Amino acid sequence: MKNVLLLMREAMPSLSSSEKNIADYILKNPEEIGDLNIRALATRTFTSPSGIVRLCRRFGFSGYRDFKQALLLELMAFGKSTSTEETLILKDDPVSAIIYKVTARNIRSLEDSRSLLDEETMQHCIDHLVDCERVLFYGIGSSYCVANDAYLKFLRLNKNCMLNEDWHSQLLTARNATPDDFAVVFSYSGQTTEMIECVRALKENKTPCCAVTRYAPSPVSELVDYNLYISSTEPLFRNGAMSSRINQLNVIDILFSGYLNRRYEDSIRQLAMTHISK
Repeated sequence: MKNVLLLMREAMPSLSSSEKNIADYILKNPEEIGDLNIRALATRTFTSPSGIVRLCRRFGFSGYRDFKQALLLELMAFGKSTSTEETLILKDDPVSAIIYKVTARNIRSLEDSRSLLDEETMQHCIDHLVDCERVLFYGIGSSYCVANDAYLKFLRLNKNCMLNEDWHSQLLTARNATPDDFAVVFSYSGQTTEMIECVRALKENKTPCCAVTRYAPSPVSELVDYNLYISSTEPLFRNGAMSSRINQLNVIDILFSGYLNRRYEDSIRQLAMTHISK
């Protein structure tokens, strides 16, 4: 079942002004949609029935009736999701509120990202990880920390992989990549100039690559072969990468577990051999 409200919320930055009016009304008043026909919704959003149909088709529905049915089923199953505003940290929040809000946002973000991850895309990425000569990891800032976690995991399994802390070295790696390699690019925004340059170099070398990025159109998501989407519950201009980092780490764990599952016997032996006693 499609997560209608999630897909709509994630797509908001890329919608036209009229589409945003429709989406904003639905997101704020999902329970009302069951009682509204398409003309009534058009009147309340100052748009047209044809505009509503185009928006529904954008999300993979045949029309408004199909969309409304999916939304009603979602509300019956899950209810209305907690809004982002309800988990914002306020100046006078006590520690108990901070604990609750940070944890609630992370849980919600992981649940949302699970809905965004496509099983077929994930399977293709795991296939590439198993079959490639080298895994090349890319990321800067907080995304570098995530890439380093991935590097250490696959290093334990003796998978030939590479990660450089310096961006210029990452770019050189991309320019030296081959079609036998597989690249994994971590970029929450998908707009980081350094990562865009790396992906362009990878594409010139016909190196298959995937991006772990937010669900929104971006230069990185449009350039790569595969997108492993994570929820964008954080604004692009934020004080620190919190739920986005946890979401990226969760994707790494899925890729790692999928790789381990495909090479189970060898991986179990390798994990035992590389375990460092403390």
